[in-house]
Amino acid sequence: MGAPSEIVLGIDLGTSYSSAAAMVNGRLHFALDSRGEACVPSVVHFPRSGPILVGADADRLRSSDPANTVFGIKRLVGHSADSPAARLLDACSAFKIKAQPGGEAAVVVRSGEHGATEVAALILRHLRERAEARFQRPIGKAVLTVPVGATQGVREAMARAGRIAGLEVLRIVSEPCAGAVARLGNASWGAAPLLVYDFGGGTFDAAVVQSQAKQLRVLSAGGDDCLGGDDFDLAFARWIANGVHRTRSVDVTLDAILWDRIQRQCELVKRALSSSSEARFQVKDERGAGAGQHLDYMVRREHLVQPWSELVQRSVAAAVETVRAAGVETKDLGAILLIGGTSYVPQVRAAVAQAFPRPCIIEEDPQTAVARGAALLAAAPDLLAA
Repeated sequence: MGAPSEIVLGIDLGTSYSSAAAMVNGRLHFALDSRGEACVPSVVHFPRSGPILVGADADRLRSSDPANTVFGIKRLVGHSADSPAARLLDACSAFKIKAQPGGEAAVVVRSGEHGATEVAALILRHLRERAEARFQRPIGKAVLTVPVGATQGVREAMARAGRIAGLEVLRIVSEPCAGAVARLGNASWGAAPLLVYDFGGGTFDAAVVQSQAKQLRVLSAGGDDCLGGDDFDLAFARWIANGVHRTRSVDVTLDAILWDRIQRQCELVKRALSSSSEARFQVKDERGAGAGQHLDYMVRREHLVQPWSELVQRSVAAAVETVRAAGVETKDLGAILLIGGTSYVPQVRAAVAQAFPRPCIIEEDPQTAVARGAALLAAAPDLLAA
C-alpha cells in the first residue's frame, strides 16, 4: 500500500476569522478548532506566563485583557504604522501599535514588541497544527489568499508569515478569485461574467470573472482594503457611545475594557440583526461601584441605516468601478456572488440588489468560501488562469 498523498492546505487569513481547508481523498475537509468550528477567531493573546494563546481561547480574553490580546493583525501585515489600515486598527484597539524603522508595523504587548508578520505566523501555525491533528499527518505546504489590492510588500510579508509557520507557500491568490473557484463546479451563471462581491471582516474585494473551459479567468479586480465588517462594528459602537454620552454625559471610549466589550457586543448584535429585525444590546460592567456602566438597549435594523450607509455605499462604488474596468455592463453580468461574513448584513444585500439587478448567488457559508477555493486551487492549480 502506497504512502498517503501529500496534503496542501488552502488558507484564508482573515481580519476577524481565519479558515484552512484541504482536499483529502477527493473530498473537501476543514481544519477544525477545539470547538469543532472551521472559522477560527484571528486573535492572539500574550499571557503573563505560559504559552501564547491563539483562536477561541485568546478571543475569550479580549474583554478582560484587551491591551495584550491582538486582533485584526491582517490590517498590519506588510503595512507601516501610519498606513490607513493601521490607523483604522489603532482606532478600535487597546494594544499599542508601533512603527518599525523602514518596515511594517508592530504591536507592543507585555511580552515586548512583535512584528505583524510574526503575529500572523502564529495564526497560520495554529491552523497548520489543527489541520495536522485532523488529518493525522505532517503538513508543510499551503496556498494563501490576500485582498485584491495587496501590494507586493503585503504578498511578500504573507509568504514570510507562512514560512515562519512552517509552510512552503506554493501560491498566493486574491480572495474573491478563490471564492469564485469555490463555485466553479456549479457555474449556474453560464458563460456570462460573474461579479464576486467579497465583503470580509477587514477588506472589501470585488472581481469580475468568467468561466471558460472549466477554468476561471479574471477580467478585472478592485476593492477597498480599509473597509470591512470591523468598521461596521466600530460605527455601531460609536453610535452606542454617542447615545451614552448624550444621556449620561459619560465617554465610554476612554475606558479600554468597557470600549472593547461594547465593540464585541456590537459584532454579536450585528450578526443577530442579519436574521432578526431587532436584537438586544447588553453590556454589564461588574467592576464595582463607580466603574460600572450597565448598558441595555433594544436595537432595530433601521437604527443602523445611517451609521452604516457610507460604508455600504463605499463597497457599491468599488464594485461599480470594478465592473466598469472589466468593460462590461451590469446587464451583461450573469450573476452576483456574495461571499464574506459582511455579506450577511441585510443592508448590504439590499444595496447590492439595487445597484446590480442581476441574480444573486448567496453562499451557504460565505465565511469559508475563500478557504474552500484556496483548497481546490491547492489540489488543482489550473482551475484559475495565471
